[in-house]
Amino acid sequence: MRLVSINVERSKHLDKVLPFLKRMDPDVVCVQELHEPDTSLFEDIVGKCVVSAPNCWHVPDVLDCGAMIMETAIFTKLSIRSVSTHYYAGSRMNALTSAPKEYVKDHCLLGCDVMHGADVFRVMTTHFTWSEKGATSALQCENMLKLLEVLKKSGNFILAGDFNAPRGGEMFSVLASGYKDNIPAHYETSIDLDLHGAGKTRAHELKDKMVDGLFTTPLYVASNVELVFGVSDHAAIVADISLA
Repeated sequence: MRLVSINVERSKHLDKVLPFLKRMDPDVVCVQELHEPDTSLFEDIVGKCVVSAPNCWHVPDVLDCGAMIMETAIFTKLSIRSVSTHYYAGSRMNALTSAPKEYVKDHCLLGCDVMHGADVFRVMTTHFTWSEKGATSALQCENMLKLLEVLKKSGNFILAGDFNAPRGGEMFSVLASGYKDNIPAHYETSIDLDLHGAGKTRAHELKDKMVDGLFTTPLYVASNVELVFGVSDHAAIVADISLA
C-alpha cells in the first residue's frame, strides 16, 4: 500500500501539490493544513476524504477572501472498514467557534482502517502542537501525554503527520521510543528551505528540523521511504507499507 503524508500549507502550493499527488498515485493520503474548500480538488485526484477534523479558522493568504477552516484529513481510493476522530487537545466545537488564529490549538488524531486486497491497514495522522524554534514547550509535553494515551488504545497502526518537534528533541524521542521511526537517518530536515516562508531568512534554524514523521507498530513495515521536496513548505513523506 502506498502512503503519502504532507503538510500542504493551506492553498499556497496547490499548483505543485496536486500534480505531485497525481504522479504518485497513492492509496492513502494524509494531509495537514488543508483549507476545507480545497477538499474537492484533492478528491478528484486521490479519492474520497473519508475522515477530517477542523483545527482552526485561518485567514487565507489571499486577503480579499474571508477566513477558512483549516483541517487535517485522510483521503483514499480504498474500501473503508472504519474511521475514528480523537481530539487530544481542545475540541471540534472550539476549533469551529474560535476567532481566526495563526497557530493550531485544537489537535486531533484521525484514524482510518482501509482494505488493500485482503489486508487491513490502520492509518493515523495528526498535526501536533507547534512551538517556537522547535524547542520543547510545556504545552507540547501536556499534549503528548494525551496523544500517547489515545495511541495506547489504538492497537497496531501507521502514524504519519507533522509533529512540529524535531528529531533528536524530547517530543520526537518520546514517540520514537515507543514506535519505529521510519524516516531514513540521512534526512536532516523535512522543511523545504526554498518554499518555507522563513527559508531564506532563517535557513540556519530550519536545516536540522526533521519535524515530519512516519511511525509504525510491529505489525507494519515501511519500505522505500523518501522525502520529496519542491511540493510544499514541508517535504512530502512517501512510503510503501506492508504487513510484517
